Amino acid sequence: MQMKSVILGVVGAVLLSVAASAQSSGVQAQLRSSNVLMPNPAPGEVSPTAPAGAIIAGAQAWVCDAAAGFRPVVPVDNTTDPILAIATTSGIKLPISPTSTPATCGQMASTGNGSVYITQAVVDTTVTPSASRGVLRTAVDPTTGAFIGPSAYIATTAELDGSQPTAAAVGQDGSLYIGFLKSGDIKKIINPGVGTTQVVQKIGGTPSGHPARAFAFVGDDLYIASIDALSVIRNASACTGGCNAAPVSDGFSGTVHTGITSDGSGTLYFAVANTFPGGSQVWRYVPSTGIYTFVAQSGADRTGANSSNFSFVSAKTNMLALDSNGSLWIGDDPSNGTVRGAGRIWTISAAALAALPAGNSIGGTNVQTIFNVLRGPWFLGFTTNNFTITFFADGTFTSVGPADSGTWTISPPVRPQFLGNAQCHLTFTDAQGIVLFSSDFLMTNLDTLFAQQPWVSNLGTPISGALIKQTP
Repeated sequence: MQMKSVILGVVGAVLLSVAASAQSSGVQAQLRSSNVLMPNPAPGEVSPTAPAGAIIAGAQAWVCDAAAGFRPVVPVDNTTDPILAIATTSGIKLPISPTSTPATCGQMASTGNGSVYITQAVVDTTVTPSASRGVLRTAVDPTTGAFIGPSAYIATTAELDGSQPTAAAVGQDGSLYIGFLKSGDIKKIINPGVGTTQVVQKIGGTPSGHPARAFAFVGDDLYIASIDALSVIRNASACTGGCNAAPVSDGFSGTVHTGITSDGSGTLYFAVANTFPGGSQVWRYVPSTGIYTFVAQSGADRTGANSSNFSFVSAKTNMLALDSNGSLWIGDDPSNGTVRGAGRIWTISAAALAALPAGNSIGGTNVQTIFNVLRGPWFLGFTTNNFTITFFADGTFTSVGPADSGTWTISPPVRPQFLGNAQCHLTFTDAQGIVLFSSDFLMTNLDTLFAQQPWVSNLGTPISGALIKQTP
C-alpha cells in the first residue's frame, strides 16, 4: 500500500496550534469480579448481574445487584488484591415481597450514620403492592459495613414507584433527592430516615424534562446524569419547585450519561454511554476549575487467560462509586442485564487516578458528533497522495486508490485545541495489525475534518491531511 511509505509534508498554516495542556489517554481499569474470574463460585457467592448502585461503608463495599439484591462484595481469595464475588448470605433480596422475580436496581445513597437508600423498579407488580416498591431504606454499620437493617420502603404514599426511581443522592439538608427513568422530575424526600410516609416535594426537572440516571452533590449543587446531558441545579436545598437543571458543556451533549459520583471534596466522576467503537467512557470533572480529564474506557482481564482489553458497555455502565481510599469502582454488564452472572466490577486505584494529568477545559470535545457523521465514503487528501476511505459502523473500513482494509477507532483528542469545535483522535489499523496512521482531527463543518499536529504514519513520519465527506 503506497500510503504506508510515502513521506509527506509538514502540517500547513491552516492547522491550529497545539493546546498547552495535553489530554490524558486514560488508564486501564482492573477487572475484579465477573463470571470469567469465577467459573465455579462457592456456595453463597455469585458473579454480579447488572450492578447499578454501590456504597462503601468502612472497608465494605455493597452493590445493588439486579439478580441478588442488596448484597456485600466479598473476596474470593486471600491475596492483597483479591477476586471479588457477590455474597448471598447477607443483605436482602429485592423487592421485599412474595415475588420470586427480582427487582432491577438503580443508584444507592448513604449517610454518615449508616442509612442506605436503594432505588429500584419492580417488574412483578402483580404480587408487589405499591407500598413495597420505589425507594427502600436499610442500614449498615458505618464503621464495619456489617448489615444491620431493618429495611422499609419510604414515602409510600407519594406514588414514586410508577415513575421508576433510579437516581439518588443525600443533600446537605439531609433530604434524599431522587430522579426517575419515566419522567424528568427531580424530587426530594424530607426526613428520609424517619417513618415511611414522608413529605415529598418536586424541586425542578432535568434539561428538556428527559429521564435521569444518577445524581451527585458537590456542596449544595446537585449534578445530574441524564439520558442526554450532564447538568446541575445550583443551591438545590433552596429549591421549592421551579429549579430546572442547566446543562454543563462537557462535550457530550445529546449522549446518554449513565452514572455519576462525587468524592465529597469537589471532584466528580461520570460515565457517558458513547455509541462509537470503544463503548462507554469515564471522565473526571472539577466544577471549581472547569477542568475535564479522560479517565478510562476499558479494563484488563487479570487472569492472563485473555490478555485483550475489555471496553465498558455503553448501555450498562451504571455503577460508579468512590471508596474511602479514593479508588473508583465501576460496574457494567455486557448482556444488558439479560443474563444472570454476566455483570462485571472494575476498580481504578487512587494512585492511578492521582497520576492522571489535570486535563483540559474542553471536556469530551463532542467526539460523538464526529462519530455520527462517519458513515459512507470520505475523500482523504494528502500533500502527494489521495484515496477514498469508507467507514462502517462496526469499526471497520475499506479504502480504494490504494486498496486496503482494517479497523478504525475514535477517542478524545490527545491534545485538545482551544476552540469549541468537535474534536477526536482517529486511528487506522490494517488487517495485519499495523497502525497505518493516527492523528487528532478538528471538525470545521459536518463534511470536513482537518488533521492536526502530530499526524503520525506507520513509519513515524509527521504528515498532514484532510477528510472531506463525499456523500453528505
